[in-house]
Amino acid sequence: MEQENTVAVPPFLVTAQSIGLVAGEAFRAAADRAIPFGTEVPLHEDQVTAAWLADELDLPRSAISSVSVADAHSGTANRARISVTSDGRLPDSLFVKFPPRNYLQHVLMHVFRLGTKEVLAYRAFGDQPPVRTPRCYLAREDRLRRRSILILEDLSDTAEFRTVVDSVTSTEADAVVDALAGLHARFWNSNRFDGDLRDLARRSPAEIRLGDMIRRRFIGSITGHTADLIPDDQKRACHIFFERSADIDAFWESQPRTLIHGDTHLGNLFFEDGRPGFLDWQVAMGGPGIRDIAYFVTASVAPEEARGIERDLVRRYVAGLAEHGVGADDEHMWTLYRAACTEPWLAAVCTAEAGDRMQSFEISRVGVERSVAAVAAHDSFTVLRSLISG
Repeated sequence: MEQENTVAVPPFLVTAQSIGLVAGEAFRAAADRAIPFGTEVPLHEDQVTAAWLADELDLPRSAISSVSVADAHSGTANRARISVTSDGRLPDSLFVKFPPRNYLQHVLMHVFRLGTKEVLAYRAFGDQPPVRTPRCYLAREDRLRRRSILILEDLSDTAEFRTVVDSVTSTEADAVVDALAGLHARFWNSNRFDGDLRDLARRSPAEIRLGDMIRRRFIGSITGHTADLIPDDQKRACHIFFERSADIDAFWESQPRTLIHGDTHLGNLFFEDGRPGFLDWQVAMGGPGIRDIAYFVTASVAPEEARGIERDLVRRYVAGLAEHGVGADDEHMWTLYRAACTEPWLAAVCTAEAGDRMQSFEISRVGVERSVAAVAAHDSFTVLRSLISG
């Protein structure tokens, strides 16, 4: 990903900038909660009124007679289902996403620009998304407060949802890879990453340094409830993530970039008659498409099944890109896939090390088991080290 500047900055200054980034976003979130006026973007579901919704969707106010909250839950984002009574121009139920109610999670959303990224992703798709996503009725952000809201199609009665402990069939895996090939081909080396999607293709030095600090905190010494699942050689090899993060970033930046989902585990997918769709675009970014493939297969296919089909899935992905006019070398893509298996490993282990604040123990253990198996099968840390060393 592109950094905001290329001027060398002393490490101590970057660390100070990282601390300042967190402090600034903590103040922003606190001020946003304390000052309810001065913005047209609601912070919570009870602020979504019939009049506000009609105005935002450019409908006459008479078109919507009532809005009520059916249910709500707050985690890494605040999610609500609202019931809508209208003249038929809207469905009876809509899904809405806001910043988290928990203050610390609200700060983290700001620090890593999760709301901004998701709004940008849905705007990038336009009226004809290249993959199935919930229909987006509104993607809005207050840039000063960094407060965002998404109003989406409610899929609860029409789609099949699973969790990370589940798995997909080989036929479903084929369908997901085909869908990702179509998505990636649409944005392959797009000049939009230098324009309206620039925020998806950049990280400041302070963000990069902060990421290193977080990785060191979680994987510098792995002691959590999944530590017994991780071989000692992987516990040592993973230090590459904070010791050589700049080299890793530089390598991935040297590859063709596209719009990637960034978190393609099964909990962020849904199925409709076998057709896959994608949810939760909070970590969407400009990057190498193969990372989405490796993340999906590692996290969403049982290890025994994955080892039997993953080589064919990468070939299928390359063929899918070709059908959309994008050329890619099969063997090179396979090498990148093997290295990219370290990405879901990092996500799974960090999630587990955070305890049950992010995922239940059952879910995080399955994630670690699958990613450990993939990294062991492909010697992924060795492949990654070889690639970044040229």
